[in-house]
This record gives sequence, structure tokens and C-alpha cells, in this order.
Amino acid sequence: MKSSGLVLFICAGLLLSGGAILGGSTAWSLLRMSYYFWTSDLGVELGSSVLFIAGSLLCLPTCWLSTLVPYQPKKISFMATLMMLITVSMLMLSLGLVSFAGLSRSIRDSNALNASMLRAMSHEAYDPAVRNSFGAMQIELKCCGVNSISDWYQYRGSIPPGCCGRISNGKRGGPCEVPRFSNGCLRPALAELRNYINAVSILASSMIMVLAVTLFTAAYSLVIGDVDRKELRSLKTSQPLRIACLTGVHTASPLVSLTSPAAIPNISPPM
Repeated sequence: MKSSGLVLFICAGLLLSGGAILGGSTAWSLLRMSYYFWTSDLGVELGSSVLFIAGSLLCLPTCWLSTLVPYQPKKISFMATLMMLITVSMLMLSLGLVSFAGLSRSIRDSNALNASMLRAMSHEAYDPAVRNSFGAMQIELKCCGVNSISDWYQYRGSIPPGCCGRISNGKRGGPCEVPRFSNGCLRPALAELRNYINAVSILASSMIMVLAVTLFTAAYSLVIGDVDRKELRSLKTSQPLRIACLTGVHTASPLVSLTSPAAIPNISPPM
């Protein structure tokens, strides 16, 4: 029990730090890259990032219970709750990795992302959400247009203010006279999405490994504690065995208290 308690304590520290890093970084990156929900067709795949946030949040009560279980070996409810939280957290993180596999396949085909961004650009003139999202993306990625700055001339007669590094003011915003960025946003977007997928996948895989070790240690502690309880119960309920010894003298038969058959004395009949 001491060794399993030490392992659970180490896993609790890893779950606390790893869960905070995974949940915080995923939530921050998802908010920062929210412009992809309006500038591309990757909204569903990126929305699955909430699975990582949910799984990392479940790591916090798991960490707390992992520190309590070694000091409460008789509390089966604590152990069962811990194992249930670990299982649900592993399920959430695994589903997130599966959904990220679909996102990875989507960005492998740059033509599909290019077509979706151009299609979204065609709605920029009358959709304020798309307009503001393209402006935020161009400022964040330091780019202009999808493939080049000339993409804007296909849908509007001027360059948007995002290419000059400023946010639109008013209904349409003032045009950009001297653009600060000339390269397209397709390649920086692909690089940003790949880095996001790789970073979150590595963190989630590490958390799944720590959760698996925690689950194995909790199950081991449960089995060992159950065996110890059964042995203690059997020692408490065992009664001494009393056997009468017969001798040739007509006296009261002495009673011998035995705890095992091996302690029965070897009595030979009188000659």
C-alpha cells in the first residue's frame, strides 16, 4: 500500500500540472483562433477541442481523490469514484484525439482549405462576422488575402484595413492604401493549425498515459486492500479448536486449545 500510495501521489501532481497546461492552452488557442469558424469550414473539427478541455477539467478532481485514497484504504466509494473519473477523462481525451485525426486529414488537403476560405471571402462584403474574422486573421498571421493580395480584387474594389494591420471601423472600414502584408494567409494558416494539432495531441497522449498508470495503481490498491481486509476478518472470526484428550486414568478429560491440526499432541494408547 505504501508503494501504491507513492505512485498515486506522483500521478496526482502530474495530473494537476498536465491538466492545467492542457486545458488552459487549448482554451486560449481555441479563443485566439476562433476566426477559423467563419473563414473556413473547419468549425466542427476545431469545436471538438472542447473534449480536451472537458478531459483536463476532470483531471482536477481526479488529482484530489488520488491524494485521499492512500489515507482512506477502507473507503471503497473513494476508490470507485476515482476509477470512474479516470475512465471518463480517458474517454474524453481519446475522443478528442480521434476528432483531431479528422482535422489533420482536412488540412492535409490544402486545396479544400483554399476553396473554403475563398468561399468565405465571397461573403465578406455583407457579413460583418466574416469581415471581422478575416481582419483578425490577417492581423494575427500578418498576411493579406488567401493566396495573395490580389484575391481581394475579385470580391471588392479595395484592400481591407486588415492588410494594413488595423481593425475595421464603421460598417465597411476605410480601405487600405499601402498594405503592410503581401503574402497570402493559406500557408500561415496551415502551419498554425499543424502546430496546434501536434501540441495538443502530444499533451493529450501524455495525459492518457498518466491516467492509465493512475487507473492501474488504483485497481491494484483496491485488490490489495480487499485481500488485506479478508485476512484481517478471518483472523478476527477464527475460534480455537478444543479437543478432549483421553487417558487411562478416570479423571476429568483435559481440554487442549488448538488453533491448527498440527498442534494436536501425539497420544499413544497405554500398553
